[in-house]
Amino acid sequence: MWRKGFARREFFFTRRPPLISPAVGFLTTVPDPARHFAARLPGRHAITTFRAQTVKVAHVIHGLEVGGLERLVVDLAARSRAFGVDPSLVAFGDDGPVRAWAEAAGVAVIPLGPLRGLRPEAIRRLGGALSGFSVAHAHDLGPWLNAVAARALSPRTRVLATFHQIASPTGPKRGAARLGARVSSALVACGAEVRAELRGWAPPGTPVVTIGNGVALPGPATPEQRARARARIGLPDSAVAIGYLGRMHPEKGPDLLVEAMLRHLRDVPQAHLVLVGRGPLDESLRAATAPLGPRAHLLGEVVEGAADLLAGLDIYAQPSRREGRSLAMLEAMAAGLPTVAHRLPAVAELHPEDTTAVLVALEDVDALGAALLALVGDPARRRSLGQAARARVSAFSMEAMVEAYVRLWRASVPGRA
Repeated sequence: MWRKGFARREFFFTRRPPLISPAVGFLTTVPDPARHFAARLPGRHAITTFRAQTVKVAHVIHGLEVGGLERLVVDLAARSRAFGVDPSLVAFGDDGPVRAWAEAAGVAVIPLGPLRGLRPEAIRRLGGALSGFSVAHAHDLGPWLNAVAARALSPRTRVLATFHQIASPTGPKRGAARLGARVSSALVACGAEVRAELRGWAPPGTPVVTIGNGVALPGPATPEQRARARARIGLPDSAVAIGYLGRMHPEKGPDLLVEAMLRHLRDVPQAHLVLVGRGPLDESLRAATAPLGPRAHLLGEVVEGAADLLAGLDIYAQPSRREGRSLAMLEAMAAGLPTVAHRLPAVAELHPEDTTAVLVALEDVDALGAALLALVGDPARRRSLGQAARARVSAFSMEAMVEAYVRLWRASVPGRA
């Protein structure tokens, strides 16, 4: 049921207990309209009905540079077109490669330019861009706060947000976020830890929805695909490749991975390190990996086919200091790779310990290095963990994620559910 909120023309979802939606396939706390819709149209049959009325959805993002969040949003937007959604990307920041990706997938891009923060010009441009859209779906805190403010200029547009990482608002932003939660159709968490964090600051009664990030599930890599990936990286036939794909940022812990390699695998000639991505740690990582010589492969940012490089790896390592729901980690699981990571709640949601991954205590570099060393010397263990990871990742499919979001977008627009 819909009820009117404090802005009179704003509507909110009433809260209902969690359910497992037949079309979603994982635990989701859903608002009442979405529950009603799921009950009325169970399973995949419901999706065919979505095409009856087009819903225009604007995905509001930080920028157009390459990142896991941006790749996920482009994929979500492109795949939602099959379900009667007309998606666009509305992006702050300078132009970047993501624009070409989106447009090639049939998703329009509206660049707002290098504007940051809750500034009048940023809000004015965003409000103009949102005109005519049914839903503004913001991704992470900054874009969401701007979208909430921009509703004054585009009052017919419903606002919701997905939080892809743990980032509690502080200072003046906390008050703005609490107010924003009251005028948003829903706040979406990508996992249980992010959900708990949202509930820690959102006002009571805020509809918090859990939709896990999803990943495409390609077939197992062929020997030819593996050979091409290893050739791109520059790996010799004898190499056991330990790799990480993502931002070279302290949050993701590539510095810890390098230190673990230096302490425990410096004198293991078959152990090679592969880092794919860029960020503020680029220069320090290049200097730190110098003792590994040609066994360190720092590829920088790979715009096209970065995930294809996973086929050339033997072990995936991502010792994040904090995590929401890592797309790269899901892609590594889909590639059939064993993972070594920190024992964080968000990681444990994906990886049952010693089943699909080896998890170690936060910032325990020696435990990290010991886990990597053990896997380098144990191909049977690598194969067992990797096969289990590939089997498990089917629970986090891209299709389930897209269906869940399509239901939520339609439920947020009066008359569309």
